[in-house]
Amino acid sequence: MHISLFAFDFSGSGRSEGNYISLGWHERDDLKVVIEFLRNTGRVSAVGLWGRSMGAVTALMHADRDPSIAGIVLDSPFTDLKALCYDIAKTETKIPQFLIAGMVQLLRSSIKKRAQFDILNINPIENVHR
Repeated sequence: MHISLFAFDFSGSGRSEGNYISLGWHERDDLKVVIEFLRNTGRVSAVGLWGRSMGAVTALMHADRDPSIAGIVLDSPFTDLKALCYDIAKTETKIPQFLIAGMVQLLRSSIKKRAQFDILNINPIENVHR
């Protein structure tokens, strides 16, 4: 059995250029480019994905739109970014719920403006259906 491993840093992470991470939203496009590169080498037949945390979310969100992915291994993905924000704020702070909601909306607006994505669209659980 011949197996190759290809590891990379998403844009904005590790040694890659970029100003922002998007917790899977734009990273799924990075993953698409990597998979296309590997397939174009002619040396790769099946592609499986392994991701941890944001990488797991990215793998899940990409595999949903690429039916040729042979399999995925997901280590600790979150299911819904908004719910995660609320859960962390609730368990780690004593901030009232109505203030948390306002803070999430401020963050959402800022992220939309700076990084061109909506944090409310990062719901990896919605990508689990096959």
